[in-house]
Amino acid sequence: MRRVAQTFACGLLITASCAAQSKNAGPPIHLETGDFRWVTFTVRQIPSEVDCRFQVVEGGATVHVELLPMSEFRAFSHGRDHDTMALTSDGRTGEFRRIIEQRGQYAVVVKNERGARPVTVVLDLHTNLNPADVARTLSPRRRLTVILISFAFFFVTVAWSGRKLLRAIRL
Repeated sequence: MRRVAQTFACGLLITASCAAQSKNAGPPIHLETGDFRWVTFTVRQIPSEVDCRFQVVEGGATVHVELLPMSEFRAFSHGRDHDTMALTSDGRTGEFRRIIEQRGQYAVVVKNERGARPVTVVLDLHTNLNPADVARTLSPRRRLTVILISFAFFFVTVAWSGRKLLRAIRL
C-alpha cells in the first residue's frame, strides 16, 4: 500500500512538472506559406529582458522570429523595409534574448517564408521585468566609446609624463 502511494505521489509530481513546463509555451500557431502572426506586449519598466524561443512541431525549417517596436511593425505589416531589434535565422528552432531600454509597445513576429509549406509552431515568450535579475552589458557603441576614452586618457598621461621627464633631464 505504501509503495502504491509513493508511485501515485511520483506520478502527480511528474504530471505537475509537465503541466508547469507546458504552461510557459503558448498554443500552437499554424502558418500558411508567407504568413505571419504576432504577439504584442508593453514595456513599462526598464530595463526589461525579452526571452523568446520557437520550435516547429510540424513542417519544414522555414520559420524565423523577429522583435520589433510597434512603429517598425507597422512598416513590416505593410511589406516595407523595417529595422528589427532581434532576429533568428530560418530553421526548425531558434531563440533570442534582448534587453529593452525604452518604454513602449513591441511585437514578436513569427513568420513562415513565402513559397514554403504550411507549418505549426510553438512560441515561448517571456519578459523579465525585474531589473535586478537582468544581466547588464554595454552596447557595442558604448563599449567602443569607453575604449576610445581610455586610450585617449592613457596617451595624454604618457605624453604629459614624458614631457615632464624631458624637462627634468634637460635641467
